[in-house]
Amino acid sequence: MMSSTFWPCDVTRSGFCYGWDHPALCVAGVLEVEEDSHADALLQRVARSAEAQALIRICGTPRILGRCVFSSFGRSSYPQPELKMFYGPSQAYSTSYIYYHRHDANSLRFYALGSNGTRLFDLQDKVLRSSLKHSFSHIASNTGQILVNQWNSAKSLEQFIEREQRAQTIKTQEVNAGLKASSKFTAVDKKIQCTIDEIESSTNVFWRVASFVFVHSREFSIVVQQIESRARKLRRLLRGVQPVPNGDVRLESSQYIEFYNTLWIILNDLIIGIALRQFLRQDRQAFLYLFKLAFEDKAVHKIRQILLWLDSWPAGLKLNTELSRFYSHSFMGLIALWNRGFQTIIPLIPMLLSALELGSAFGVTMALAMVCDLVCVFMAHVQLCYMVSVTVYGQLLRLTASLWNLFRGRRHNVLRNRTDPWDYDVDQLLLGTILFTLVAYLFPTVLVYYILFAIMRVSTILVYASLETALAFMNYFPLFALMLRVKDTQRSPGGIYMKVEPTEGGNGVHVSVESHALPLAITFSQYVELWKRLAKHYHPFRLVRYVMLGRVLDTIPRAYVHSTT
Repeated sequence: MMSSTFWPCDVTRSGFCYGWDHPALCVAGVLEVEEDSHADALLQRVARSAEAQALIRICGTPRILGRCVFSSFGRSSYPQPELKMFYGPSQAYSTSYIYYHRHDANSLRFYALGSNGTRLFDLQDKVLRSSLKHSFSHIASNTGQILVNQWNSAKSLEQFIEREQRAQTIKTQEVNAGLKASSKFTAVDKKIQCTIDEIESSTNVFWRVASFVFVHSREFSIVVQQIESRARKLRRLLRGVQPVPNGDVRLESSQYIEFYNTLWIILNDLIIGIALRQFLRQDRQAFLYLFKLAFEDKAVHKIRQILLWLDSWPAGLKLNTELSRFYSHSFMGLIALWNRGFQTIIPLIPMLLSALELGSAFGVTMALAMVCDLVCVFMAHVQLCYMVSVTVYGQLLRLTASLWNLFRGRRHNVLRNRTDPWDYDVDQLLLGTILFTLVAYLFPTVLVYYILFAIMRVSTILVYASLETALAFMNYFPLFALMLRVKDTQRSPGGIYMKVEPTEGGNGVHVSVESHALPLAITFSQYVELWKRLAKHYHPFRLVRYVMLGRVLDTIPRAYVHSTT
């Protein structure tokens, strides 16, 4: 018969081995003492400490498992001890070793059974915790969780024992010093939170008005939302240096990755933003010319030319003259009104460009947010014309649907939300015929102007969506996690596998537990979800259906986009 024992790869000395005998024999280390009673007493003293109690809750109570002797190693890179076990299998069983790595908690390496496909950032700890709920080989899920916890805690248990053996306080002093250093950041974070709470609860009219304006302006201003997002990132940096309770290596690794990924994002954002600022300064006149060309020539004069072209029977299409002229003059009047306002702010365009340069100094994301708001402001006339045309088009469609029910002898039942048979009078049928004639003659003209501004609205939405996608990309790109994946896969594990290597003599095999790298699909899962939502909202079929049904085309809600990141 053969039994399996999990043995740490770095333990190569003789003595009394300690560890756990449930759910499998897992050796955590070796004590070099004279008698087993001394080893057991030492282990009992360590188990009474507060740190060890937290470890026992997730791994079980460690005990002295037996005695191991190393006679020779040969050329093998894996230890081959001779074991005499006090617990577990009897001497009639031969022992096969499965080797694992005892990761130091300070290295932030650990084992995880797998991942359930949850995104990595902001939910990193949930990923690592939920990954331990999956089955391990043919062992029950709870058993696999305990076993993985034992592998991750073996090195910590050895450090507790060594600290007890040396009875030194140097390491404890270092830990306390680290806690004092981190408490400074915690104090700063608490002070900021207290300041925010005081502002929110303040009776000062100024703070109340400022808070009210900020809360309501973030619903339509990307700049305000970006300021709020950057403030959350700064608070996240302060939280990232706080000590982790009970030394949970998974939670500590989660905070470590989140902290440095946030730091890298902010630093790269600032670097790219400063480079963009220099670029804007060097080509200031060219940008001023392009700005005037885009918003004055293209967004005003070109639309006027198209409206005049539609009012002159384009391509032989004979529209209703009076209605076409009314549409054309009304829309040109709205555009002229907007153009007069635009002409008044033309002298202020250099100041807007200076504000954009100043915003770039706070990061390229701030510049993108300002551009998003500028697009909304300077394309407001297109939005206004589109709302007028879609309203008229939608009303005509609903009128046509009502006339269709009229001629079929049916009526819409509002209470039951269905169409029921109905007998109409001759006067009602005559009125319906007159209205149908008007709709039939006026609908082509309404449709042509509606299609014009619907195309403009779709173009504006696509530009706006591209800017928002770039903004989300710069705000939440997992740069540090990708670097960590290349550098050390054991610090962001996505599962485990058994590595089998033949022995030197070729008459056996060595089995070791290794970690898979976290899959890229999970690292970028929030972007996959983001693209799914964007593709669903801006799908061509959906846009065409909304245009045909006369529904209002709007941008995707920002909260709907950023709930994925």
